[in-house]
Amino acid sequence: MQNMDRRYQVFISSTFTDLIDERREVMQALLEMDCLPAGMELFPAGNTDQWTLIQGVIEQSDYYLVILGGRYGSVTEEGISYTEKEYDYAIELGVPVMAFVPAEPDEIPVGKTDKDSKAAEKLAEFRTKVQKRMTKDWKNAEDLGSKVTRGLLHLTKTNPRPGWVRGDQAMTPETRAEIAELNAKIAQFEKKEVESAVTTSAQIDDSFAHGQEEVELSLKHKGRNAFENVEEEGDLTYTWDEIMDVLGPFMIDEAPEPTLRATFNKHMLSEIQSDPENWTTGWSRESAEVSDRAWGAIIVQLRALRLITTGTKKRTVSDKSVYWKLTQAGDDYLVSLRAMPSSVIKVS
Repeated sequence: MQNMDRRYQVFISSTFTDLIDERREVMQALLEMDCLPAGMELFPAGNTDQWTLIQGVIEQSDYYLVILGGRYGSVTEEGISYTEKEYDYAIELGVPVMAFVPAEPDEIPVGKTDKDSKAAEKLAEFRTKVQKRMTKDWKNAEDLGSKVTRGLLHLTKTNPRPGWVRGDQAMTPETRAEIAELNAKIAQFEKKEVESAVTTSAQIDDSFAHGQEEVELSLKHKGRNAFENVEEEGDLTYTWDEIMDVLGPFMIDEAPEPTLRATFNKHMLSEIQSDPENWTTGWSRESAEVSDRAWGAIIVQLRALRLITTGTKKRTVSDKSVYWKLTQAGDDYLVSLRAMPSSVIKVS
C-alpha cells in the first residue's frame, strides 16, 4: 500500500487576551509541522451555539493542546471556564492531550492575572487537575513553541491517530478493488432478494382463512344523545373479501396505518347506521372504532395471506406511522374482486 501523508488537526485551548503571543507561536509551530491548528480565533461567526461548535471541532481533532496562563477565563453557565470545560470534554472523548503550564506562575505580569480571588482559586484547582497528567512547563512564547513541537512529535508516535489525508491519496488501488467486490456482492444479494420476493408473493397463501370465510370484529360505537356522551360495544361480521374490498384500493400505493384504520372505522359506522334494529342511531358526533385486538387481527391475517407488506418509501423523521402496501399477489387479488365484467357499465 502506498504511503499517505497525514495531517493532524490540533485543538488549541487556552484563555485568549493574555496569551495572544503564545497562541500565535504555537500555531506557527503547528503549521511548520504541517498540522491543522484549530482554536477560537479560527471559528467562523454564525448562529451555531458556541459550545456546540466547540464540541464538534474537538470531536474532529486528532490531538488536544491546553495552555494555562495566569487567568481562569470566561465561565459557562455551569460556573467553570470554557478552557476547563474543553479540557474535560477532550479527556472524556479520549483525545490525546498535551498540557503546558507556566514554569513560574508567580512571575506572570499582574495585567495577565486574575484580580478576582475566586477566579484565581479556580485556576489553581484547574492547574492541579491538569498536572495529574503529563505536563510541560513553559517560560515564554518561544519556549512554548519549541516544546509544543517536541511534545507533538512524541505524541504522534505513542498515540497514533487517523489524521487527514488528501482525497486522491486515500483511495488506494486495494481500497478500490475491495469496494468493487463489495458492490458486486450487494448487487447479488439485492437480485436474490427481489427474485425471492417475486416468488413468494406471486400468489396468496390459502392455508389461512380468506375469501368468503367470516371473522367477527369487536368495536365501540360512540356519540352524543340529547343529554350526554354515550357509548355501546358490539361486533360486526365480515368476510375477508369484504375487508380486502374496503382496504385494498388504499394500499395500491403505500398508505399509513392510521389512515387505513380510519377508513375501516368509517365503513363500520355506515354499516351501523344502516341497521337501526341492532344499533342505536340518531346520535350526534357519531363514530365507530374497531378494537385494537380486532384491527391487529386484520393486519396479521392480510400479511399471513401475503396480500400486504410494509412500505419502503422514505419518510420524514417526524413520520412514525407504519405504512402498508399490496404485494403483487394482493394487487392481483384486489383486481379479481373489484374489476367489473364488460356487461357492467354503471359506477356509483
